[in-house]
Amino acid sequence: MFIPYVNLKKQWKEERKYLLPIIDKILASGDYVGGNEVEKFEKNVCKKFNTKFSVSLNSGTDALTLSLHTIGIKKGDEVITTPNSFIASTSVIIHLGARPVFVDVNKDQNININKIENAITKKTKAIMPVHLTGRMCEMDSIMQIAKKYGLAVIEDAAQSIGSKYIDKFSGNYGNIGCFSTHPLKNLNASGDGGFITTNNKILYSKIKS
Repeated sequence: MFIPYVNLKKQWKEERKYLLPIIDKILASGDYVGGNEVEKFEKNVCKKFNTKFSVSLNSGTDALTLSLHTIGIKKGDEVITTPNSFIASTSVIIHLGARPVFVDVNKDQNININKIENAITKKTKAIMPVHLTGRMCEMDSIMQIAKKYGLAVIEDAAQSIGSKYIDKFSGNYGNIGCFSTHPLKNLNASGDGGFITTNNKILYSKIKS
C-alpha cells in the first residue's frame, strides 16, 4: 500500500463537515481580508500563548521579514541564525540587505548556545533562533546573551506552535515570535498563512500598520 508523504485530501474529507459552515459564514459576510474571524483568531493566539499581541499575516516568511524590518535590520547588519532550516530563515535576512551569520547546532538540530558569542561582531544586530521539529532552543541562555550584547531576538517558531520551554511557549521569549500556518504545519491554513506574537506594543503597532 502506497502511503503519501502529504495527504491533505484525506484531511479535507475528515474536516469537511466542520469547515464548510465556517467557510460559508465568512464568504457570506464579505470579510475576505481581515474582519471579525481574523480578530478572534488573533485574540485566541494571545490567550493560548500568553502574549499581549498577535498579528495575522499571509505567511511565515512575511512574519520573519516584517519582524526583522520592524526591529531595524538593514543593509550591512548581521543576524545570527542556523543553516539547517527552511530557506526562508536565511532568505529574509538577505532580502533586507543584511548578512546571515551561521552558528552550528546541537544533536537536537537547534542552535548551539555555546557558539553564539564567538559569532557576535560590531555589526551583529539580532539573534534568530529556529525552533526546529517542535523542539525549542535554550531560550533562557539566548536571552541572557542578547541582553549582554544589546541584541534583538526574533524567534523563528514556524515549526513550534504550542511548544514550551521551561515555563513559556515559543514566541514568548524574544522581541517577536514568527509562526507559519502553511498546510504542512501542525496548525494549518487552507493555503499559506502565518502570524507573529509580541509583548511590545510599539512593534505590534508597526507590524499591524
